[in-house]
Amino acid sequence: MSTQRSRPASVALCIVVFLFGACSTQPSQSGASGAPKSAAPAPSANVETRTSEAVSGGEVVNLRAWTIGPDAPSFNRRDNLIDAASALNTALESEGSNQRVQVEASFESGGSWSDFKQKFTLAAEAGEAPDIVLAGHEDMAPWAAAGYVVKLDDHLQKYPIDDVIDVLWKAMELQGVTYAVPQDTEARPMYYRKDLLLKLGWSQADIDGLPDRVRQGAWTMGDLVATATEAIAKGVVEEGKGWYHRPTRGNDFYMFYFLHGGRMQDEASGKLVITKAALERYFQLHYDAVNTSKITPKNFLGTDARQWHETVTAGQVLFYNAGTWTWKDWQATYKVPAADLEKNVGFMLIPAAEAGGKPITLSHPLVYMVTANSKQPELAYRLIRHATTPELNSRHSVASAHLAILTSQATDPTYAADQFLLDTTYMVDHTTFIPNHPKFGTYDEVLFRFLSAVEAAEFQPPAAAEAAITELQAQLGEDLIVE
Repeated sequence: MSTQRSRPASVALCIVVFLFGACSTQPSQSGASGAPKSAAPAPSANVETRTSEAVSGGEVVNLRAWTIGPDAPSFNRRDNLIDAASALNTALESEGSNQRVQVEASFESGGSWSDFKQKFTLAAEAGEAPDIVLAGHEDMAPWAAAGYVVKLDDHLQKYPIDDVIDVLWKAMELQGVTYAVPQDTEARPMYYRKDLLLKLGWSQADIDGLPDRVRQGAWTMGDLVATATEAIAKGVVEEGKGWYHRPTRGNDFYMFYFLHGGRMQDEASGKLVITKAALERYFQLHYDAVNTSKITPKNFLGTDARQWHETVTAGQVLFYNAGTWTWKDWQATYKVPAADLEKNVGFMLIPAAEAGGKPITLSHPLVYMVTANSKQPELAYRLIRHATTPELNSRHSVASAHLAILTSQATDPTYAADQFLLDTTYMVDHTTFIPNHPKFGTYDEVLFRFLSAVEAAEFQPPAAAEAAITELQAQLGEDLIVE
């Protein structure tokens, strides 16, 4: 389904706000610090800037944009804006306008999200922000509250964007007001090594049919743990290399909380929710992976991202969950030939917790926002609009392994020629999102810290769940529902 965006949507935003920097005390149990033993140094960013072709005649309006990967193949987040300048200028000329735009846009790769967000925040406070900023959709709430980004509803009424997939518009709103335009979306599959399953004795038919069995709820996380345990016992992989989850704090972990029936937000009240039974099972899954079946290494949280990727791309790990975008990042950054990935690596939804249950994934759209510093907010919005086309978005999707945001991309020749995108698009039907709440940063910090303590065997899962909920109640008060 798609919709013409000609008026503000009436459906309240149902997904994500994530505020970084929330702080909390350590777990109260003596000696039980859940923090990773050490943190990898923040990677340095490579910033590349491009400028659109020079224009002459009339009033030249200079627009600036900041974008980020940080994965290197996502450079079209910048280049789509650069290339949209020509289309916007053509439209302005046809309208008889004397204005013409010239666009300067930067792209950061290899750096950290937190550094990029801090740079934007400082620039916005100083009145030096660019006209357009690209970030996660969770950044809308704090930036809108601080007055850093502007409402887009009037611009959307005047210059509609026709083709965005309906559910993504919900992610662009806060309390019924639209602050952003989606740039891309993705899924977060469970990857697996086909070659290692062959060594384990699986038939090619069973390997090829695994994604469908997961999709049907017939192959579960219990089966994944058992298969990984068997692979270690038979020497197919080393101990600790049966399953790699993400190595740092992030939204991916909540897939495994949702998997066990967890809720994160109450639709009626908007309050945050913690489901005690699901939280305990979530902790138990990770405790057992590290300390019982030993399919995940000890002291894993805090592992350097490059080391993580180099280990999985070397074919040393049987199962590992990551984003769809890593498919192209493995090729671009880690120099894995596409043919080797296609031959040796499969991908599936996160398997259901129990037979007959629902497998899931999680999505996190990135968005373009117009800043309050822009002296030409309507032209900045119109540039975004001209960058939101099947041709340009499909170019980005194929280059970076991000999924379509426009319904028409399904028939775009560029998108339709990419088998990986075609094979993962169905995952959006099974996706989940983290909640839209200004205190989600506190919620997330507490739960990740206790997850770290659980993996380190400093807490047993039931005690961790109890202590985490107690701390959440103390910090969130009436903003939290415990069920």
